[in-house]
Amino acid sequence: MLVCVNGHLITQYASSNPVSRRNFCTDCGGKAIDSCGACNHQIAVRHNSRFSAVQRVPKYCGNCGAAYPWQTTAIENLRAVLQESELSTQDREEIDKALPDVLGDTAKTESAALKVKRILGKIGKPAYEVVIKVVTDVASETAKKTLGLG
Repeated sequence: MLVCVNGHLITQYASSNPVSRRNFCTDCGGKAIDSCGACNHQIAVRHNSRFSAVQRVPKYCGNCGAAYPWQTTAIENLRAVLQESELSTQDREEIDKALPDVLGDTAKTESAALKVKRILGKIGKPAYEVVIKVVTDVASETAKKTLGLG
């Protein structure tokens, strides 16, 4: 799989069809990568379901667990958006503590997502809409469902 550093799928056939390879993304101009920057393991194709030909770009390396650049950037973006919101420092710290469980499916994902939802209810509608859009980009499927986003 060849993906740009911003998470756009360039081709799923990077290994089997070298002609499909590109150095940069035609959507955003981002550098194309085919492996994890932490362990150099190839980015694996993920399908939406067993019967689907539609591929999903993974958020984390299946070999070492490191976040891919697009996930890291999305998390940084979420933190920046929260910093700009009218949330208190305590509320931002609570969300920051809950983030690992919102980002991945863990035993605490539902409770962490409910905590985030409760705290986000304190901000105004324009900021809430932006934060929810960014959360949708980074959250696990379970967290999205708990937040009413999936």
